[in-house]
Formats: sequence, structure tokens, C-alpha cells
Amino acid sequence: MLNGLYFTPGKNTEEQPVWLIRINLIKVCKVMKYCVALLFLCFNNAGKAQQINAIVNSLTDNTQKADTLMYFARRYIGMAKNDSANLLLKQAGPYALASDNNTIAKYYVSWSIYNQRIGNYRQSVDEGKKALPYFDGVTNLNVQSNCYYFLAKCYGHLRMYDSLQHFFLLNEQINNLHNPYRNWEIYAEKGRIFQQNKNLVLAEEYLLKAYDIAKTGKSKMDYVVTLTYLERLYLNSKKPDKYAKVISEIDKAMANSKMRNDNPTHAALFKGMDSMRIDERIDFLSGVKNELVKNKDTINAAFANSAISSLYEKQGMPAKALPYMQENMKFTKNQGNLSNHYIYTKAVFRLLTKEGRVNEALETSDYLFKLSDSITNKEQQGKLLEFESKYQNSLKQKEIEMLTAKNQLSLQQLSLLAAKFANDSLQLANETGQRKALFRENLLKEIAFDEQLKNNELLSRQNTLMDSIVKSEYAYSASVNKEKEKQAALSLALDRENKLKADQLRKERNTKWGLVTGVGLLFISGIFILVLYRKQINKNSIIQKQSADLEVLMKEIHHRVKNNLQVVSSLLDLQSHTITDSQASAAVKEGKNRVQSMALIHQNLYSEGNIKGIMVKEYISNLVQSLSDSYNISNDKVKINVDIDNLNLDVDTMIPLGLVLNELVSNSFKYAFNETRSGILNIRLQEKDEKLHLRVSDNGLGFPADVDVKSAKSFGLKMIRAFAQKLKATLDIYNNNGAVVEMQISKFKAA
Repeated sequence: MLNGLYFTPGKNTEEQPVWLIRINLIKVCKVMKYCVALLFLCFNNAGKAQQINAIVNSLTDNTQKADTLMYFARRYIGMAKNDSANLLLKQAGPYALASDNNTIAKYYVSWSIYNQRIGNYRQSVDEGKKALPYFDGVTNLNVQSNCYYFLAKCYGHLRMYDSLQHFFLLNEQINNLHNPYRNWEIYAEKGRIFQQNKNLVLAEEYLLKAYDIAKTGKSKMDYVVTLTYLERLYLNSKKPDKYAKVISEIDKAMANSKMRNDNPTHAALFKGMDSMRIDERIDFLSGVKNELVKNKDTINAAFANSAISSLYEKQGMPAKALPYMQENMKFTKNQGNLSNHYIYTKAVFRLLTKEGRVNEALETSDYLFKLSDSITNKEQQGKLLEFESKYQNSLKQKEIEMLTAKNQLSLQQLSLLAAKFANDSLQLANETGQRKALFRENLLKEIAFDEQLKNNELLSRQNTLMDSIVKSEYAYSASVNKEKEKQAALSLALDRENKLKADQLRKERNTKWGLVTGVGLLFISGIFILVLYRKQINKNSIIQKQSADLEVLMKEIHHRVKNNLQVVSSLLDLQSHTITDSQASAAVKEGKNRVQSMALIHQNLYSEGNIKGIMVKEYISNLVQSLSDSYNISNDKVKINVDIDNLNLDVDTMIPLGLVLNELVSNSFKYAFNETRSGILNIRLQEKDEKLHLRVSDNGLGFPADVDVKSAKSFGLKMIRAFAQKLKATLDIYNNNGAVVEMQISKFKAA
């Protein structure tokens, strides 16, 4: 058995827990069991509440009632039954507030403790402050001490360190008056708070103060708790030398202690290091191990070696893990601890196997067999000594029984001789010498007969004793045979284990070759994918270049089309100035405006970088401005209101829509307003319900009353109706304080 309480020898540390599949019936039974336990707990709590109420109702003094309720409330706080504690404290309130200052202060301190336990630190501070005005000369010092202590702790949680220092100082002053030993708790709490705030120098100073006080006290638990705080401090500050001394001291303090059944040192070596990197953890544990070896604490040094070896083994580095387990073999061999020596030797065998050092693994396997035989022989020797001692004890018991029987026979014989001697004396006095001789002869015969009976009884006892000895020898032989059978079974188990290890080695080799093959295939696949990826990148670059060239070409085409349309528009404008007929000149001018509206579309296509779509709002603004310039319409003459959604429409939709707008705006400029009249022109284009809604209206003269606009045969209206049919739009033309034209376009295409 290891000289530590965490590492249990005789158990296979490599075994994994076997999870058995539980059937639904077992689960149902467990659920029912928990439900019954919960119901019992509820009834039990209800019963306790009734008992408390009965006790309180039997009291007549308010102070006694408040003290009783607060006593049970504090017990419930200690058992983490916060709801019950809350109810009892609320119930104690009226009685406490009607009592003396000491009871009122105790009441508020109880609330402060309750809120501190549930993590409501701000409320805990408020309740503790309520108790301060009630502290006077008669207030119990324990109540004041508890109040100051919990206020300081809550201020620590709230990171208000000036208040923390103030109340800890008050608590320390009270402790100095009646119980200086309790200052260890204040210093320990200060040390923990400074440690949480990364002030490790002050943390060590206060924890060492707490250590000096707790070490001289009677409570070993306080001493161990302080050592545990120091252990965490030296772990966080990465001081392996001091850490090693502390865990050795913890180990000595916990020796033969009933406070816990595990090894605190072994737990500490694996606790609190998760935040470290692997290399930092190994360096720290190495420093701890070296310090432990220097202090000749090889037991805990072996635990540190085991932790380092485990870290290397988990990282897949058995070669680095091996020396630490080999050093553990030396430690345990020097200690004479065969069980631990067997465990560490087995770990060395495992690491050698993983590293592929087959010959050394076989030698270690042979050594394991010898160790197993030694352990078995030692156990058999112990059992032989136990049987021998039992046998000697049984012999001694039998001898004692025989001596007791002899003493009893001797006493009986002496009493019989004395009685017969008295009778003989009487007969000798009355009878003759012949009768005396005859009597003596009979007396000798009786004595001989008694001696024969005694010898027979002794022989019988001796035979019984021999039978018991034979039975003991038979039992010993049977136990020896059982031990031989166990040894044979152990040998078979070891043979099986060796076979399994050999199979495992073979599987590991096959796995390694499989992994190498897989890695090779992955490498080849990666190269193939990389080649395809580069080809695709080249194709994409060619496609992008072609796309850029096409985009430039399309822009150039739109630019040339716009220039050509601009030339046509200019020619029409020049032609209109040479025509003397006003009607013909107006027709040419209208044609020029129509060509200009289409030129604007191509201008937007190449200037905006979007060769497929037109930003409608900007296009219509430019179109209206162009028409205003063409007809010499100023802002004073006609106020133009434009309400256009941010739409991006395709060219095929925009060309007919632009021509329609050109006709409608031109008509308003020409006919809606006379020379003396100014007006308003409204243009609105919105997308609603998957349709484009176009509305062009003015407050001018409107359409003539004698003209049917739906059947009019003017070129402009014909063109508008044609484009409306092309766009699959409904067309409404009417007068409403001026001319109104509405179109609901269902066939349009966004860019």
C-alpha cells in the first residue's frame, strides 16, 4: 500500500469504468425513490416547522421567541435551506424589534449573514449597517464581531477595500479583547482577497500571519485550512520551493487524521494547474519534485513524477515520460514498498512498449513476473506466520486447559485423601491392626483406580488436542493449495496480459502503417487538389479579364450610341431652325427631344459603371432638366415636383418609359400653361404591389373638352398608347384641375 491516501494499491489504475446499460424499470424505480425521498423531506420539514412554532408559542418573552427563531434560522442557513431561514427571520422580526438592543442587533446581523450566503452582498451591507446603532455597552461582543466580519467580507466582494480594512480593524480590536485566536480568520480572509486582486505580496504577508496563529491553536482544521490557502498562493505565484514545503506540511498535519480519508498532497498536485500551459505545468512540477527530493520526501516526489509523466504521455511523448517513472521505481525500491514498485514498473513497461523498445520491455516484463512472485511469496509468508501464530495460540490454550484440569484433579484427590485419612484414623482407633491393614490395602486400590481414571481422562484430552492439530494442519494445507491455485491463476492472467500486450503492439504497428499510408494518400490528394485549384484560379482570372474587356467594350458601344444620337439630335435641332413651317418645325423639335431622351439613357449606362441598368431618379431629373432647357421653361414659370423611388431598371424597360415621360412632360410644357400663367408639374413614379405606378399631372388648362383623349389620333398619344401596350400597363387620361395621366406598369424588369 502506498504511504498516501489517494493512491490505492492493488487496484489497476489503467482500468476504465464499465458502464452497464440500465433497463427502463431500474430508471423508473430510481425516479420513484427520489420522489419518495422528496416527499419525506417535505413532510419532515413541515414537521420541523410545526415543532418550532410549538416551541415559540410555549414561550412568553419576546426576546426568547426572537432568539429561538434566529437560532433555527442560522441552523437552516448553515444547511443551505435558504427559504426556510428567510421565513423564520421574517417571523422573528416583530419579536426582535420589540426587545432590547442586543436582540435587535443580533436580528439585523442574522439578516446580513443570510444575504451574504445567498450572494446578495449589497443587501447584506445594508442589513449589517442597521445593526451598528444598536451596539452599546451591553451588546454581546460575538454579535459585534460577526457583524464587522461579514460587513468586511461583503465589502471585499463589492471591491470597496477601504471599508473592508475599516471593519476588519474593528473586528480585530474586539478579538484582541476576548479571543485573539480568531484573528487568524481575519488575516486568512484578507490574504484571500489580496490574492484574488493579484496583490501576492500582501496576500503572503497576511496568510503567514494567519498561519502563525493557527499553527499554535488547538484546532487542526484551522491549521490545515491556512496551509491550503498558502498552497494555492504559492501555486498561483509559481513558487515551487515554498509550494513543496507547504504540501509536505499538509501531509504531516493530515497524518492519522479523521478529517479526510484522501491524500491532500496528491490532490494538490493535480488541482489548480488547468490555467497553466503544459510546459509551465511541467516546469512547476519539476521544481516541486526537486524540492521534495531535497527534503527527502520521496513519497510525494513520486506523485509529482507521476503527474509529469502523465502530461508527457498525454502529449504523445513516451520517451520524455519514461525517466520520471524509472525514477519512481528507484524511490519505491529504496522504500521497500513492493506494491508501489510493481505499479511504477508496470507503467515503465507500458511506456517502453509505446516507444517501441521491445527488448527493454521484455526485460521489464520478466522483472514484473519476479515482482509478482515476490509479492505473492510475501503474502504467503504473512499468511504462514498468521497460521503459525494461530496454531501456537491454540496449543497454549490446550496446555492451559490441561493444567487447569490437572489442578482440579489434584484438589479433588487431596480432598478425597483427607476425608479417607480422617475415616481411617477413626477406624484405627476402634479396630484392630488386621483391620487397619485391610483398610489400607483397599485404600491403595481406590487410589490406584483414581489414578487410572485420571490417566484415561488425560489420554482422552490428548487425543482431542491431536485431532484439533490435525484439523489445523489440514486447513493450512487447504489454504496452501488455494494459494497455489491463485498463483497459477495469476500466472495465467499475466500470460494473457503479455499476449494482449503483444497483440496491442502488433495492432499499433499496423495502425502506424495505416496512418502513414493515409497521410501519404492525403498528401497526394492535397497536391492534386492544389493543382486543380491553381487551374481554376487561372480560369477565373481569364474569365474576369474577359468580363472586364466586355464591360469596357459595352461602355464604348453605349458611348458611341449616345454620341450618334447626340449628333442626330443636333442635326434635328439645326433642321428645325431652317424650316419656315411652324408645325413642321415643332414636329422636328419633338423628334429631337425624343432622340435626346434615348441619348440620356445610353449616357447613364456608360457613366455609372452599370451597363445593364438605369438609376431612374437621376435619369428623370436629367430628362426634365433637358426638356426645360429645350422649351425655355424657368423655375418661376413652372415649378416641378419629382417623387421618384430609388429604382434601378433594365434598359428594355427604361427606353419606352423614358419616351412616355418625354411626351407627357413636353405636352405639359407646350399646352398646359399660356404665356401669362405659371403652374406646377408633378411627376411621381413608385413601386407598389409588384407594379410601377406612374402619375404625371399639372394644374394647367387640361385636355380640351371637345377632344376624346382615349381615341385621339395625335402622334404623341398614339405613341403613349403603343408603349403602354408594350409595357402591359393600364393607361388613364383625365382632367382633374389640370391634365392627369396615370399608368400602372406590370411588365418591368429591374437591373
